[in-house]
Amino acid sequence: MALALGAKSSAQSWGARTLSRALPGIKVYGLALSVSFGVIAAISAALGYSVPEVLRTLVFSSFRSYAGLKSTIKISIPLLFTTYAFFIPAKMRFYNCGAWGQMLFGGAMTAVVALLLADWNLPSVVLIPLLVITAILAGGAFALIAGYLKADYDINPIVSTIMLNYVAIQCVGFFCTARGFLDPTGGHPQTKLLPSSAALGFVGGIPYSFLLAALTVLVVSVLINRTRLGYEINAIGYNPVAAQSYGIDFRRTLLLTFFFGGALAGLGGGLEVMNIHNRLLVGFADISGLELGALGILATLVVGENPMAVPVSCFLMSVLLVGADRLQRTMQVPVELVFLLQAMIVLLIVITRAKLSAKR
Repeated sequence: MALALGAKSSAQSWGARTLSRALPGIKVYGLALSVSFGVIAAISAALGYSVPEVLRTLVFSSFRSYAGLKSTIKISIPLLFTTYAFFIPAKMRFYNCGAWGQMLFGGAMTAVVALLLADWNLPSVVLIPLLVITAILAGGAFALIAGYLKADYDINPIVSTIMLNYVAIQCVGFFCTARGFLDPTGGHPQTKLLPSSAALGFVGGIPYSFLLAALTVLVVSVLINRTRLGYEINAIGYNPVAAQSYGIDFRRTLLLTFFFGGALAGLGGGLEVMNIHNRLLVGFADISGLELGALGILATLVVGENPMAVPVSCFLMSVLLVGADRLQRTMQVPVELVFLLQAMIVLLIVITRAKLSAKR
């Protein structure tokens, strides 16, 4: 009897501690969502739209049909990769604003290698892993440029990664219009179709890249929380001077961190080319006119320090994007209204989180 009472008391105290830890987060997200949706409702009413219909369409379009859910997952997958590409260097307090460019470059190199090997008739079991490795190395190498510039020349990676985005844009444009790669029948700048053995395929309408995305979540969580590199990343993020004084190699950690972040963005680009479009085309890393790198930054700011929360953040962002697309098609509501909602949510979360941290 005494043991049972002790176990019950222990469970209650554990529940109370869990609730007390979760309460600040609930306050932050609850306040941000309430205020943001309230403002969007007011703007919708002022523009003459039906507020209940706008909110219902925005929130539930992803769940009204299987097609809506599939669209949401398809958007979530590349967004997850660009989010982690920003998230990992941000743990060191260095900001990789070039995830979009790394995704573009990874996708471009994947398409180039696939088309160059088209006449070799390689089987899928050989070609697909080769293209995945190509995407990883291309994105990582592209991000490594910014890491090297910071490590050896102290050039702010925010500046270098943003500038490199434009280099990647030009690379995509070049390969989409270059002789030997260009699809002459396309009305949009794009390459020829990749070999059929390069296609990953779908299961139930869900791209197989979903499996690699799920694996990435586990790998990143282990990297950040269970490895020496993750410890070094966190240590430098907390106090770079103290970390170096205790023997952490700042240059090595910085370069590895940028390579790993860029590799994930490149992998996301390669998977989009192989699994969704089956070719390289201009704009493949954009959603509703907004580039995936910027959305990845927003998703990172929402989750704060928790790598396991990234998939949830990406999925919710994708829900809003699918709802925005349906709003534009069915009610002619400007998609920019949803971009405003996303920006407000992130801004309020960041401000509220900072205010609560300052009070502790």
